[in-house]
Amino acid sequence: MTAARPSDPARPVGATPVGGGNRGGGRRRGLLIGAALLAILLLAALLLSQCGSDDADEDPASSTGGSSSSSTSEGTGGATGGSATTSPSAGGGTAAGAGQIRTADGRSVLELAAGADGAAALSGVTGQPVTGTAVRVLSVPADEGFWVGTSETERVWVQLTGEAGESPYQVTEGDSVDFQGTVVAHAAGFAAQVGVDDAEGAAALDGQGQHLEVAKSAVTLSE
Repeated sequence: MTAARPSDPARPVGATPVGGGNRGGGRRRGLLIGAALLAILLLAALLLSQCGSDDADEDPASSTGGSSSSSTSEGTGGATGGSATTSPSAGGGTAAGAGQIRTADGRSVLELAAGADGAAALSGVTGQPVTGTAVRVLSVPADEGFWVGTSETERVWVQLTGEAGESPYQVTEGDSVDFQGTVVAHAAGFAAQVGVDDAEGAAALDGQGQHLEVAKSAVTLSE
């Protein structure tokens, strides 16, 4: 008769332990996996926060660049609006480069002639001395006279006086001349007397009722 094996009090009969020896290792693996996931989440959160910070830093820069560009554009435009401004001419209303004819009290003879009632305006300076400076010769339709000014509406007649041959040079259309003279009244028919026909402005000359008398020796080519 075979003797029975004494039973092991630490192991229940018929029970086989499964994984009992690895229980502590599984817990450690779980902790490691959890720590790794937590680290990944923290890294992702850090990256997102940095991206948001970069976007916030870029906005002011782009905004500043836009306002700077706008300011530059406005300045240029301002800047572009000021260079385009036409400066007034030295003749006080006459075209630039046309010179000027002024009375002793500073009034512009060309402006008076071009006014709404040029004849009446010019009659107000009859007998006054005038000085012409760099005045443009518009045409020379007569031997002893010529038109000066800027246009057919802003011009006066210069009648030369003195003996033949006294003029220092022959006045030519397009010249700029300097002179001193006097405003003198004339009657209708004056244009025909000095040799100005209708095509050369006879009606305008008679209508003005005034011309400038200038000694031949007082006319010089403007430098």
